[in-house]
Amino acid sequence: MKIVIIFLLLLIFTIKVYAHGECCLSRSLSEATISGVTLAPNLGFSLHYEYTNMKTIRDGSKSISPNTVLDNVAAEWPVMPEETKSFSIPTRMIMQKYTLLGSYAVTKKIQLLATVPYVINDMNMRMLTRGTMDHHQHSGPLSRQTYSGALAADMAPDDMRMDMKMDTVEGFGDMTLMGFYTLYADKPSYSTKKLTLGLGIKIPTGKNDEEFDSGGLVHAAMQPGTGSWDPLFLLSYMHTLQPLVFQTNLLYHMTTEGDEGYEFGDKISLDFIARYQVTNYVNPGLELNLFYAGQDTDHDGKYSRPDESLLDNTDNTGITSLSVSPAILIKIPKTDGSIDLKFQKPIYQNARGIQQVVDWRAMASIVWAF
Repeated sequence: MKIVIIFLLLLIFTIKVYAHGECCLSRSLSEATISGVTLAPNLGFSLHYEYTNMKTIRDGSKSISPNTVLDNVAAEWPVMPEETKSFSIPTRMIMQKYTLLGSYAVTKKIQLLATVPYVINDMNMRMLTRGTMDHHQHSGPLSRQTYSGALAADMAPDDMRMDMKMDTVEGFGDMTLMGFYTLYADKPSYSTKKLTLGLGIKIPTGKNDEEFDSGGLVHAAMQPGTGSWDPLFLLSYMHTLQPLVFQTNLLYHMTTEGDEGYEFGDKISLDFIARYQVTNYVNPGLELNLFYAGQDTDHDGKYSRPDESLLDNTDNTGITSLSVSPAILIKIPKTDGSIDLKFQKPIYQNARGIQQVVDWRAMASIVWAF
C-alpha cells in the first residue's frame, strides 16, 4: 500500500518532486526503457557508458569552496589539540560505468531485462591536519596553507593541507533483473499509446568491502556494490504524436540494509522525455530528470568517520535536484542498430548537509535489436 500511495502522489504532484543525477541505477534502467533494447521483437542488447564529473560542493542549495569547508571544520578544533586532528574532503570525483543490458520478449506483453554494470571510481581529496602541542615538525608531501581573514585567529601555526588521489576503485557492480508487463497498448504492434509496469530486484553482486591500503573500508559511495537486495518498481507511459514521441518514467528504488550494515536511502526518479523524428535516422530529444534520495544509515558504523571525513558522515547524505538532458538518437542505416548520445546538466540541487554533487554527466549507448 505504501508503494501504491507513493506512485499516485508522484503522478499527481510531479512538480513537487526533485531529482539528482547521482543515481546511476535509475539512469541505466530509464535509458533502457527509451532505447531500442526494449523495443526489440525478440532479443535486444545494449552497451551503455556513463561519465560523471563531480566537483562542486553544496551546503544545502548553496555552493561552498573546499577550503571554506576545511576552515569551518578547523575553527571547531583546539588551537593546540592533545591529539593530531585531521579532516578530508573530496575535491573531485570521476565516476565511470559500463553497463551491458540484455532484453528478451517472452510474449507480446511480457519482457525480461538484465543489466551487468562495471564501475570505475576515482577521487581527489584535500586533507587538513593540525598537530599536537608538542608536534612541530611535519613529514611527507605536505604543503603549508597561509591563512588570512576572520578565521586566522582560530588557526594553528602547524596546520597543513595536502592534496592527494585515492587509489582507483573498480569492479563489477550490482546486477539488476527486471520484468516488464504491458498494462495497456492501443495496438498489438507499433503502439502509439503504451503503459508498462516493471518489477525487479537489484542483486548484490558487486563488492562493498574494498579497503584502503592503510586499512578501513573505502567510502560507501565509492564502493562498486552495496551488499543489499533491493526491490525496484517502474511505471512507464509512452505516447506517440508523429513526429513527436513523449514518454514518462517513474522508478522507485526501495533500498535495504547491506551485509556490511550500510543502507542507502530510498530513491525515486521521474523522467520526462520528448523526441522529435527529424529524419528516419536522426531523432533529437530533450529530457527533464527529477530525483529524490533519502538519507543513508550506517547501522554498524563501519563506514562512519564523521570527525575525519566529509564523505563518511551519513548526515551528509540525501539530496534533491532537477536536471536537463539534451540528446540525439542516430539509427544506423540498413541495420537494427542505433547510437544514443546524451549530456545531462543539473539546474537545481539541494543537498542534505554538505555534499559534493554532480556538475555534469555524459552518456553514450549502442543498441542492437534482433
